[in-house]
Amino acid sequence: MIEYIGLTLSYPLRLMATWLAVGALKAVGVPVSAERTLIALDSGATQIAVTDACGGLEQLGGLVAVGLLFAWLMQKGWGWRILHWATILPCVVLANAVRLIVTVLLVKAYGDVILGDAWHISLGWAQTVLAVVLLWLFGKAIAYVAQKK
Repeated sequence: MIEYIGLTLSYPLRLMATWLAVGALKAVGVPVSAERTLIALDSGATQIAVTDACGGLEQLGGLVAVGLLFAWLMQKGWGWRILHWATILPCVVLANAVRLIVTVLLVKAYGDVILGDAWHISLGWAQTVLAVVLLWLFGKAIAYVAQKK
């Protein structure tokens, strides 16, 4: 049952990140396409599957805790704290999209070696750091707006 819930939550996260990454890559002229959570490069010769493990669900648990801490420390008032905390999911999706963009660009430049474990793990850690930084930046922006009110 828990696995089913995880898959149910993971798929929309993967789909959103795939859509954002492919849209951004197309906007700068990189020839890619996507079918659901599968990114195709070079007219389909190379494909990158955005799997359940890459959806950002594992990060979400830790980021909820970090988000609660950031919201409590950075915001004054419950409304601003809740708004800050609500940015956790967009931060995970955006960081995952950036990871996918970097992965596609690296695969295009260096080939399938980028899809190996060492690169995959390194990009996963970078994605986590980026998600935390984005959460902090959203918090700074919210605090700025709250101060102006």
